Amino acid sequence: MIGAAADYRSADLSLTIARVTSTSQIETARFLARSIWFAHYPGIISWAQVHYMLERDYTAEAIASEIGAGVQWCIVTRHGTPVGFCAYKERSREVSVDKLYVEGDVRRLGIARACVEHAEHWARERRLDALVLTVNKRNLVAVRAYLAMGFSFVGALVKDIGAGFVMDDYVMRRFVT
Repeated sequence: MIGAAADYRSADLSLTIARVTSTSQIETARFLARSIWFAHYPGIISWAQVHYMLERDYTAEAIASEIGAGVQWCIVTRHGTPVGFCAYKERSREVSVDKLYVEGDVRRLGIARACVEHAEHWARERRLDALVLTVNKRNLVAVRAYLAMGFSFVGALVKDIGAGFVMDDYVMRRFVT
């Protein structure tokens, strides 16, 4: 069920996707980011870039600032345990899915798909046309997952993010149905 509070409950997966509204939820998102990034990204990007991006994008202040600017941050719990998070915002008739991360031990259970459906419902409520995201070109697990969810390639992006680091990503889109 998805309601005005942007909550999602799935009986079959025992999932809840709830908007981040408190400092304790921000801390949960920060903890999840560190856990997921340190487990998943070395080998895709350097340790130094992992540290840089966590310190740049996942401070309590950065998250609170995004929420204040209208970014929808959500925590995903399974059986009451936080297992991932997502963040998305409206941009030019689309929803930009800026973050979608799931703990490694619960991947391939449909949690990322539930997050995409959650964002798509939010897009549908606002009569927006598509979901768009970027994914690191070397993150083949995520690329395959997004393709399986109906996203398609629409471009590539190399973006300087500071401190000598770049994001080398595919741009993918899924139209709202």
